[in-house]
Amino acid sequence: MAEKFLLQGNVKWSYDHELAGISQSKKILAGLVTSTPVLLRHNGYIALTTAELIIEGIEGDEDLIIPLDNIKQVYLGFDDLFPVTAEKSLGMLWQPLRIEYYFSATETQYLYLIIDYNGIYTHDKAWFNTLTEIL
Repeated sequence: MAEKFLLQGNVKWSYDHELAGISQSKKILAGLVTSTPVLLRHNGYIALTTAELIIEGIEGDEDLIIPLDNIKQVYLGFDDLFPVTAEKSLGMLWQPLRIEYYFSATETQYLYLIIDYNGIYTHDKAWFNTLTEIL
């Protein structure tokens, strides 16, 4: 990783199919009981270069490299898989970052990210702004 990083930080993330497997009641309970974004199951470090988004997993978690050319959409906000009710402040303090990217020539995948979460807010908006500027 000799490239200069535009942004870097800590990340919690999940794929869309992982969030789809969590019941609606558990999602609501996550927003009521704790302020920790427990819905996202992977942990690691994230970095952005002018060419790719790099995630290095910690504690045995997987690594992921997404070329920026493969990113189809960047979205900041809640949706059916990650509802606003799953977050204690109901979206007033932060919103998750969702990236849709091509993982094959014809198939896309969604990745949900929470970057630099400190229990109150995240840096997701800064990442969203930077990604939309360079894409």
